[in-house]
Amino acid sequence: MARERVALWRCPSYEAKQVEAAVEQAVAALGGMPAFVRPGQRVLLKVNLLTRRPPEAAVTTHPALVRAVVREVQKAGGHPVIYDSPGGPFTRKSLEAIYKATGMAEVAAEMGAELNWDLSSVEVPNPPGMLFQGLRLSRAVVGADVVINLPKLKTHGLTRYTGAVKNLFGCIPGLTKAEYHLRLPELPLFSRFLVELAQLVRPALTVMDAVVGMEGEGPSAGRPRRLGLILASPSPFALDRVALALIGLKAEEVETTKIAAEHELAPPLEEIDVLGEDLAAVAVHGFTVPPPDGTSFRLFGRRLSPNSLKVVARWLKPRPFFDAAKCRRCGVCLRNCPAQALTLAGRRPDVDLTRCIRCFCCQELCPEQAVSIYRPALTRWFFRH
Repeated sequence: MARERVALWRCPSYEAKQVEAAVEQAVAALGGMPAFVRPGQRVLLKVNLLTRRPPEAAVTTHPALVRAVVREVQKAGGHPVIYDSPGGPFTRKSLEAIYKATGMAEVAAEMGAELNWDLSSVEVPNPPGMLFQGLRLSRAVVGADVVINLPKLKTHGLTRYTGAVKNLFGCIPGLTKAEYHLRLPELPLFSRFLVELAQLVRPALTVMDAVVGMEGEGPSAGRPRRLGLILASPSPFALDRVALALIGLKAEEVETTKIAAEHELAPPLEEIDVLGEDLAAVAVHGFTVPPPDGTSFRLFGRRLSPNSLKVVARWLKPRPFFDAAKCRRCGVCLRNCPAQALTLAGRRPDVDLTRCIRCFCCQELCPEQAVSIYRPALTRWFFRH
C-alpha cells in the first residue's frame, strides 16, 4: 500500500511570486496539478471564508494562496470556482460582502476564476454505518468534478485546531451547519461527523495556508502567528497530522485526527512521507492552543465517571463571555446560535448555560471580536501545559 505524502514547503511571505513558487513546487512534489485536475473539469476551491475580515487578520485563506492555486488549476486546463459557505445566512448579499472583504472578488476578477453564487443544496447519501444516512451539501460542491481544499491553519475554541478536515464543514450550506451543531452537541460525536463529511466530500488535494496562521482564541479572535509554510497533500487526514506536529500537538489531542487514526484514515506520523522541508527543523515552539473543553479528564491519574463529571461540569465547562465595551448589539450571535441560548436585553447578550452547547459559533462570527471563551480557574489548573 502506498504511503501517504505531505509536501511541506517554505513560503516566507504572501508576496505573489513567493507564494506561486511555493505552491507550484509543493504540488509538483505530489505529481503536479495534472495528477489531480484534467482539462475541462470544474474545480471547486473550498476556501476558508469564516467571516468578513481582511486577509491580514489571518482569519481566512489568504488571496495570494488562492490566486496561486487558481493559476495551477488553469494551467492544467481546469475551470476554478471559488467557494465557501460561511457561518450565518447563506445569501448573495452576505457572499458579496465576504468575497470583497477577503480579497476573493479581486482574485476572481484578476484571474478569470468564477465565484460561486449557487445557494441551493442537495441531500447526499452516506455509506452504511455513518452517523447520518445522508448529509445536506451545497449543490456547488456536489456538482464539481474535483474539490480542492484550501484551509487556513488556526486554533479553534471547540476543536482546539481547525485545518484540512474542519474546513470541509463549509461544504454544508448556511444555517444547516447550526442544525448539525445542535444535533451533535458533544465534541467526540461532532468530530466523528467531520471525519465522515471529509470522507464523503473526498477532496482530491488539500493546500494549506500556513504562511501566517492563528494561535490563541481562534478561529477568528486569536493572534496571527507567522509560520512561513505551505502544506499540500492528497489526504486531508495526513495533512492535519503533519500540521499538528508542526505546532506541537499530538494526534490524540485533537478529536478529528484521533478518530481518523482509529479508523486507519491517517497513518502514524512516522509512516507519512514528508516532502520538502524537515518537519523537526521548521516546527513551531510555544504555539498557543486552547485547552480541552473540560468534558472529559483525569483526576490524580483516574478518569472521572460520567456521574462524577455531572457534579463538577458547571465548574469546568468553558462558556462564552461577552465584552460590553466591544459589543455593538448587532445581533449576529443571537441569529446564529444553534441552541437559541442567547438573549439581548442589556448592554450585551446573556447566555443560558443550561441550553448552551458550547459550539462557540457566537465567538467565531462576532464581527467586533467581543466574544471570548471563559475557562474557569479550576479548568485551567487541570489542563495547564
